[in-house]
Formats: sequence, structure tokens, C-alpha cells
Amino acid sequence: MLKNNKGIKVNVITVEGDQKKKISDLVARETDLTIFVNKTKLANLHCTPGEYRYLGIGFLYSLGILRKKEDIVSVKIEGKSIKVNISNLPLPIKEIFNSHSLIEIQKLSSDKTGLLPVIDSNCKISQNTIYALISKMQDKAVFFKLSGGVHSCALAGTDGSILLFSEDISRYNTIDRILGEALLKDISTDDKIMLTSCRITSGIITKMIAGNVPIIISRSAPTDCAVDLAHQNGMTLIGFARGKRMNIYTHPERVDL
Repeated sequence: MLKNNKGIKVNVITVEGDQKKKISDLVARETDLTIFVNKTKLANLHCTPGEYRYLGIGFLYSLGILRKKEDIVSVKIEGKSIKVNISNLPLPIKEIFNSHSLIEIQKLSSDKTGLLPVIDSNCKISQNTIYALISKMQDKAVFFKLSGGVHSCALAGTDGSILLFSEDISRYNTIDRILGEALLKDISTDDKIMLTSCRITSGIITKMIAGNVPIIISRSAPTDCAVDLAHQNGMTLIGFARGKRMNIYTHPERVDL
């Protein structure tokens, strides 16, 4: 078997009609990343190999455990582990790590109210720029075209520029990778657009709100909970953006039609 950082070639039998043949096919690699915070194990993520720093920091940031870059005391990558020391934790460490789930951590970290902030942004984007950005993201999704086994995500400007791009076997990881890289590179997100290839769930929207991104555009569909959450928290949610069409589900005032 041949393998690189993202993919591995395996022998398969492909069948089409009554024809079959042996071929070598590229599949996405899956590994795991263990995240430690202040010497305590928090989570184990299944992910695509590489850029663990962005993934780990973005994961903690989107959960609300890490509030700002200045709270990072140290970051160390050891094999398949990332060890992060953080000051000013939003909750006592025992309360964080005794939570029943990571979703509960996020709720508890939101000022102990369970409420996410409402996005207040005058960011606007034109219809044609949306179509152009989706096309650019697809052009960048090289490994998806080769394997069909990963999700894609990008952070873009309203001028149509792609600033950051990621691919991962997990759609949640793609968001975290982008948010982590933006945080560490001091790239403001409050006037940016997140592009994604994946289905939009409430979990995706929650991460986006935590990252203060006002507009999310997907080639796929949202769930009803995602639409409700985006509406309540001031986010513009666009789905089925393909070719020259799209559905604007919430806060259409940010789109110039």
C-alpha cells in the first residue's frame, strides 16, 4: 500500500454492471489526536493527519475553553498529542472535565448561562462573489477530488479572496482548523465568510458563533435546528450554493442581490 500524509492507496475490486476489475484506489487516512489542557486529558479527536496545532487550538476556542490567544501559556505537540496550558479558564478545571459531554462544556463556558452571543456585524457580500467563492473552494479541494473522503472548509473575505483552507475527514474538524489558524495568525473573523462543503448542523453553527463569523455558506443543506440557531444568534446562513443558485435561510440583509 502506498501512503502520504492525507491518503493511502489500497487494492479494491470495482464493479460496474456485470464488469469487475482490480484497481488501486486512494482513500483518506484517519488518525487520532489527544488533547490535554493544563495536564488533564480532555478529548480524543478522529482526524486527518497534520496541522494538529490549528486543530487543537481551534477545538478549544470553539468550545469556549480558550477565550483569546493571550490566554495560551504554551502549546506542545508530542506525536499524536497536543498539550496546551491555558490561563484564565472560564470554569474551575474540575467542573470542565467532569461535564457529561463537550456540548455541556460549551454551554457552561458561555458565561454559565448556556447562551451564545448574538453576532453583530455589518459585513455584506454580493451574490456573484458568493458563487465565485464556492467555485474557488471547489478548485482547492484537491484531495476530495482524488479520494471523495474528506470535507472542505475555507475562510474568505468579502472581496472574494480565500484566506485559509482546510480538509479533514470530520466536518467539525475543518471548522476548528480554520478557527484555530485564524486565532493564531491574528486574522479577524467578524467581517469574514466561512465556506464549507458539509451539511450544516446546530453543532457547526455553534462553533461558528463562538468564532464570531457572521456568514456561513455551504454547498449542502442545513438542519432545522441550525436554521433556528443561526436566526436567533444573528448569523447569515446560506445553503445549496451551487453554480448560480443558493438558498438564503437567515439574515438575508448581508447579501446584495
